Amino acid sequence: MSTFSGINTARRALSAAQLGMETTGQNIANVNTDGYSRQRVDQSASILNQTGQFSQKNIPGDGVVVNGITRINDALATATARQDSAAAKEQATASTVWSGVENALGDTGASGLSQNLADLSSAWNDLASKSGTDGLASAQSLVITRSQTVVEQLGGMDDQLQDQYDQLGLQAQTQVSQANTIATNIAKLNTSIRETLGTGASANELMDQRDQFLNQLSDLTGSRVVNRDNGTVDVFVGNATIVTGDFSYELEVNATDSTGAAVSKADIGNQLVASIGGQTAGPVAGSLKATLDGANKTLVAQKANLDTFADTLATKVNAAYGGQFFKNADTSATAGAAIPASQLAVGVNTTTFRDSTATTGAGSADRVYAKAVSSTFADVKSNWRTNVTNLAASTQSASNRADLASQVSLKSGAVRDGVSGVNLDEEMTNLVAYQHAYSAAAKVLTTMDEALDALLNMVR
Repeated sequence: MSTFSGINTARRALSAAQLGMETTGQNIANVNTDGYSRQRVDQSASILNQTGQFSQKNIPGDGVVVNGITRINDALATATARQDSAAAKEQATASTVWSGVENALGDTGASGLSQNLADLSSAWNDLASKSGTDGLASAQSLVITRSQTVVEQLGGMDDQLQDQYDQLGLQAQTQVSQANTIATNIAKLNTSIRETLGTGASANELMDQRDQFLNQLSDLTGSRVVNRDNGTVDVFVGNATIVTGDFSYELEVNATDSTGAAVSKADIGNQLVASIGGQTAGPVAGSLKATLDGANKTLVAQKANLDTFADTLATKVNAAYGGQFFKNADTSATAGAAIPASQLAVGVNTTTFRDSTATTGAGSADRVYAKAVSSTFADVKSNWRTNVTNLAASTQSASNRADLASQVSLKSGAVRDGVSGVNLDEEMTNLVAYQHAYSAAAKVLTTMDEALDALLNMVR
């Protein structure tokens, strides 16, 4: 090895140490940058080609080679954190949906349905206890008034569920718009990363940006990521492709009826369906999945419970009353069909009110029908209490699941950050190490320069 080779070795050492300090400085500068993955200089000993008849013995090597700047990232930790975050977003959105249902059907305070049913039961008891015609008209009027209050409240609850369904539809459209914007950004970054890597430059910061968008898309849809050899990624929502290489595709949400045909105005019972290019793209997790499930499942089930209660109320009271005290406001409905909450109506007035086996109207003293109706309200109130209890339990359960999912997400996120995040203590240690390496390489270079200078002076 010549002295000039030794100088080259020192030069390489200086360059490697300098790059190490610069990379460490980049890490320290981005310690608080969200989504930044720490970087390390990837270096190895240079292999000296010593073959053939002119090979020399006892040659120490050819210095150090910088292979590149490595982005520290654990694929498994990243995928796990992304999956857990999507689950947390899904559960949080589901909890919000259940809270909205509880607000619509909740039963607290003096204005709750339980209290109005108790008031109606009390009115029937008062009517049943009447003797003769004294106070009869006012007692009948009170029963009708309080029945109307219950009917209006049930109808109002049905309206609130429909309003919530409409809001979930709008929310789904907003989430879809966000997902499409994110997918476009991912495709653009795919292009930039592919082109940057093609020139041999580092695309680490671009990959960090793309990971941020991938996290956001996963939080919305639970999307799945497949890495390609050229540095790009393909992204799938369900089994449908939303990003492939440089291209992104539009995610849509449309309302369909029971036959799968599109409808212009969606009501509870219609299905909100996500698709990409005509292919069903059912989110497997994320806030969009919870939004669609809330509209397609939760609200449908709660409306069915409300309609069942309304029909049970009408059926029990009408059977005890021996006539149509409650009726279906939909005159086109089939006779004997179940009466939904939205169509429940009072079918009598003080003129047609029957509360005795003897007559219609004023009646006599037996109050047979009023007594029979009064005896049914224990079951009616019990049915509604069961609905309210189940609803409260479901809402609390949804809240508990959201809290648990959030804790799991925080833990998996901490694991990912423990791998990719910047540790200032570690960076300061690296900085000192690179500083000493630089100083030592500079000393080697200075020493060789002095030795070469001495040699040149000797031969003059």
